[in-house]
Amino acid sequence: MSAEAVQDLFAKLEMHIKADAHDDIIQVCNAILAASPGDTDATHCKLVCLIELGKTEDALQLLQSTPGLAAERPMEHAYCLYQLHREREAFTLLQELRTPQEAVLAAQIKYRLGEYNEASALFQKAEELGGASSELSTNILAALVGAERYSDALACASTPPPTQDNSSLQFEFYYNHACAAIGARKLVDAQQLIGKALTVCRETLSTEDYSEEEIEVELGVLTAQAAYINQCMGEEDTASKAYDALSSFKSELDPAVAAVAANNMVALRGQRDLFDSWKKCRANLSDAVSKKITPRQRHAFLFNAALLTMHMNKADDCRQLLGQLEKAFPSSDAPALIRAALLMRGKQPKQCEELLEEAASKAATPTAALLTLAQLHLQAREPEKALSALQRITALRGSPAMVATLVALHERLGDIDGAAAGFEGHDDPQILRAAAAFFARHRRWEAAAAAHEKLLAADPRDMQSLAGLVIATSYIDSALANEHYARLEMMCPPQAEDESMLDVEELERCALPRTGRRAGGAVDRKRQGEEEGAGARSKKKRKRKKPPIYPKGFDPENPGPPPDPERWLPKRERSTYRQRKKDKRAGLSRGPQGLATGAAKVDARTTTNIQIMTDAERMKLKAEQEAKERAEAAAAAAVAASAKKKNKKDKGKGKW
Repeated sequence: MSAEAVQDLFAKLEMHIKADAHDDIIQVCNAILAASPGDTDATHCKLVCLIELGKTEDALQLLQSTPGLAAERPMEHAYCLYQLHREREAFTLLQELRTPQEAVLAAQIKYRLGEYNEASALFQKAEELGGASSELSTNILAALVGAERYSDALACASTPPPTQDNSSLQFEFYYNHACAAIGARKLVDAQQLIGKALTVCRETLSTEDYSEEEIEVELGVLTAQAAYINQCMGEEDTASKAYDALSSFKSELDPAVAAVAANNMVALRGQRDLFDSWKKCRANLSDAVSKKITPRQRHAFLFNAALLTMHMNKADDCRQLLGQLEKAFPSSDAPALIRAALLMRGKQPKQCEELLEEAASKAATPTAALLTLAQLHLQAREPEKALSALQRITALRGSPAMVATLVALHERLGDIDGAAAGFEGHDDPQILRAAAAFFARHRRWEAAAAAHEKLLAADPRDMQSLAGLVIATSYIDSALANEHYARLEMMCPPQAEDESMLDVEELERCALPRTGRRAGGAVDRKRQGEEEGAGARSKKKRKRKKPPIYPKGFDPENPGPPPDPERWLPKRERSTYRQRKKDKRAGLSRGPQGLATGAAKVDARTTTNIQIMTDAERMKLKAEQEAKERAEAAAAAAVAASAKKKNKKDKGKGKW
């Protein structure tokens, strides 16, 4: 190919570069390399286009197949290895760090490996090489949060990054700042920062013509973090609704965000819906998810999955997960704790104690193993062993909780001197107040006064400590107690109308107060009657009328018809009772037609007592009944007349 043709290809290449047509650029580069093999410009241009198109393996093959290209382009070579998750090999190519881009790539490699302190230092070096920027400030903040240097992260976030028009960097900075606040347990500040990040991100995406569904997908990471903050603050219903909303479109979310939301949902459920939780945990342990998450997140996923299988009584699956956890994180003490829990569930406390002792001896900071061991000893009612286990913990030796626990165990064992020795060398106000209360309870007034004096040295206006000092010194030196009391009066002078300031001699001369009512009520009432006078009468208490108890469902305002007064009588005795008529066919025999036993006899006759009377007989019977009734009426009238005559005679005798 002629030189003019090659120049035309380069002109076409420049045109495609301006149009960002990467596929066309690669075709033109192939044509140039075919005409002029080994052309460095065309080779480099093809390498960059392959990286831009995400064809990392093809780019790496081009680097390895072209002599001298990998040595000339260490940045591109390291980036290809980084994209293929060969981080250690990539970092060996970035030793000199001559440009800020190389320092940023080296920092990204360290961040992915979980070496966050080195990552933050490399990001700061990139800032020194290329100047401060919003992106570098955001990355430095993220590395400090990953290294759990939350105080340094908050200090870094307090100085805002250089203002840029990129809104994505702004909400990312708010997000990292919120993560630092979560690590420092400043949940209210974290909630406000996440709210700002959500507002900025939503406004930015709305101006870019995103649909509502696409906006929710883009806000997935912020929504998951806001739900985690709600979960930490005890707002479990709000967090659960947010996790459910994220799971509804988890296929569209970033795999890492979906996995974190699923893991947090499993932790929120606890021992509810175990089978669905196990399904989510298995999905989080896949290789595709493992490449997207940080080492700390993978540790949390494995730990939660092992706990879940333990609660589901899947011992084999639990041991398999613990093997993966030990292999991936050799320095973690979580596998030993779960294995101890498995032994306790299998009722093997001796083996559990041996395992925890072994884990405590191997670990660099055996805090968790020794705390668990102390708890087991306390459950077994062995406070001496629990005390010895807690005394071996050096990381928590000065914390108020550890001091309180050690003092309580010494008191339980009756070792008051050992309990008092636990307060020595501590200047924390919380511990000093507890020490003063302890010494006062055991009547060690000198030590109590010394503790109150330390509190007053830190805060001279502490009236509670000054009052305690007055009480403590009153048992040692009354003159000194009066001096302290004078200081207390100067800080809080008594008021003239204060009822508590009474004359002691006058109080002693006063009569004893009388109680209104005592057990001997009759004697008190008699004494009260003697004092009030013989004519005083005690008022009778009026009996309180109890409200009527109505049947269930009865409305006294709408009672309805009155109940039947005869409802308590048997049915046969009620006035409304009517006896049922007898069945006239009850006496008839039943049977098939022609049956001899069921047929009626020919000579059977029906007898009755009814007699048929004539008209004359009926008239005669009626006359006899009327005569009988007249005779009965005359006899009744005669009896009534005789009784009336007798009453008149009795009245006449009474007048005289």
